[in-house]
Amino acid sequence: MTTTRTQPAPAEAAALYREHARALRAWLRGRLSDPALVDDVLQDTFVSALRAGLPEGPPGPWLFGIARNKTLKLLRDRKPVLAATPQPAPASDPAEASERGETQAKVRAAVAALPEELREVIALRYEGGLRYQQIAARLELPQSTVQGRLKRARLALREALREEVRA
Repeated sequence: MTTTRTQPAPAEAAALYREHARALRAWLRGRLSDPALVDDVLQDTFVSALRAGLPEGPPGPWLFGIARNKTLKLLRDRKPVLAATPQPAPASDPAEASERGETQAKVRAAVAALPEELREVIALRYEGGLRYQQIAARLELPQSTVQGRLKRARLALREALREEVRA
């Protein structure tokens, strides 16, 4: 990778954030249990990136590398933080809201039980809204590897949720 860096104009910085923040936030949510920490690391990632200047090549993998390093440092240096209980979206019917909350909790638990490499692609695909090619570029993996991991993750989630229903 080339080392030439350019300082972005404010419009470029805003475009960089719009393009990559959602996927980075999803990736961070898969690693950090506290939503406030997710926001802090996301902000710190962009601040560091803008201070350093942009690389000549695509910024996606570079931003993910910064986020990964910041997350690893945070996890190494801090005590674990308990996850906040996710709140279901309000619904007109309390029974429906309760059922939705229970379903979301089961899915989150099943995702959390996946190996990290599978959680990572699930978060980028479904929370980050990235396509296979974008995930492959950000994780610096072949697209076929991303597709295979997503397939394994979906199968594992389907099986885990079937077991939950049987229990």
